[in-house]
Amino acid sequence: MNLQFELKRYRNTFALLLLIIGAVTTIGVPTANAQRRSEEEIKRIQDAKVAIITNRLNLTPEQSTGFWPMYNEYAQKRREIHRAQRKIINDKKAEGQTDEAVLNNLNEVQELRQKELDLEKDYQNKFLKVITASQVIELYKAERTFNDMLIQRLKQKN
Repeated sequence: MNLQFELKRYRNTFALLLLIIGAVTTIGVPTANAQRRSEEEIKRIQDAKVAIITNRLNLTPEQSTGFWPMYNEYAQKRREIHRAQRKIINDKKAEGQTDEAVLNNLNEVQELRQKELDLEKDYQNKFLKVITASQVIELYKAERTFNDMLIQRLKQKN
């Protein structure tokens, strides 16, 4: 009984905390500052990713001019696919849905994964027109290294 009371108290405290955070973030200036900080942080992360990829691939100036616009387009399309996957997974909770509805959500996620694979195949062929196969492999390794480093940093912050 005491445990249930503690859980209710924590839930109420958490709900109040969320309410306060929501109220603070709806005020114009703090929201603008938080958004600016977030944008700056995203820019720093993207700059770090570019630096790691540039370092690992040893691109010539000619390769750079062909590679980066293509890579940025690829990365944007991949981010859109990942957002769509997260939206399905996070927004369409299985609770209270029929098995058929949940199965439809799973199929949507699988279709998006296939779309990502098709995108990777398509862009691999495009990349091979401006960089070597060894550099494409290094690109995949550099992306993995960057993602691992980012995850470690996030773990250290929390």
